[in-house]
Amino acid sequence: MKDIEILLRGLAMLISGHEYAPSMVRFLNQFSRMCESHDDKQNQYLQKLFISFLEAGEELSDDAFVNPKNNRFNIALFEAVFTATCDEAFKKRRLLKGEIDPDEISALERDRQFVEASLEGTTRTANVGTRLKRARALVSAL
Repeated sequence: MKDIEILLRGLAMLISGHEYAPSMVRFLNQFSRMCESHDDKQNQYLQKLFISFLEAGEELSDDAFVNPKNNRFNIALFEAVFTATCDEAFKKRRLLKGEIDPDEISALERDRQFVEASLEGTTRTANVGTRLKRARALVSAL
């Protein structure tokens, strides 16, 4: 079910990240309860938005979101890139246009503030906010 958690975190940060407060589990549970009131139109839009994100990342390497130090999927990087990339499209209720730039992901991975916010206390409000802020500064909205 890790795949579902990853998708849920991306959508939760995109839609409600400005309301994030620890714990992550509580935040995701609250977000999930909120989503129960979504109608089919909203759910279909979110599905299409996610598919457009995947299409925008078709040219990314298979390990674009993998931490090279431990060879594990980097959820914090994924949710930050997903949020930054989709933010403008979500606000305008449209799909993504263009391709995700792998150099922007690399720049975010090397960004001192992003890295510090990803090392420890990763679910503290300040660290989540810093990661999303740095992603929005370094990764283009599509």
